[in-house]
Amino acid sequence: MAEFLIFMVAGKFFGIPVSVAAHVVRMVEITRISSDTQAVAGIINYHGSIIPVFSLRSRFILPEKPLDPADLLIITSGAGRMAAMIAEQVVGVKTIEDDLIESDAVLPGMTGIQGVVKTPDGMILITDPDRFLLPDEERALSVALIQEEGKT
Repeated sequence: MAEFLIFMVAGKFFGIPVSVAAHVVRMVEITRISSDTQAVAGIINYHGSIIPVFSLRSRFILPEKPLDPADLLIITSGAGRMAAMIAEQVVGVKTIEDDLIESDAVLPGMTGIQGVVKTPDGMILITDPDRFLLPDEERALSVALIQEEGKT
């Protein structure tokens, strides 16, 4: 049994483990960076740290929409680094039994998804911020972040 922060993007439910959800903040301006990584919307300055912002819309090929001031950023702090994920609505915290379906069983090779949970309200895709990027994307992002740090 584990607790997950449930949020919505493009009308779909997503979740991340509460243990990696550091904060939920209002949308701020995202600075675009030159990166070969589509899933990275850009970077933000979060309390003096430059952190990448991940777009679930881009990663999971959901319809794009302009950012809205009502959107939210979920700040995560996993084993790899701090990052932010764009969300349109935070639903709340949900305790999920051990009925998590591992991602490889239904979405083989899909990066960024830890598993899927079926609920009476619909399916919840459980995301893994530490596995959100492919290795090549991770390297490209690291280079882009180093370049951005050098500008400040």
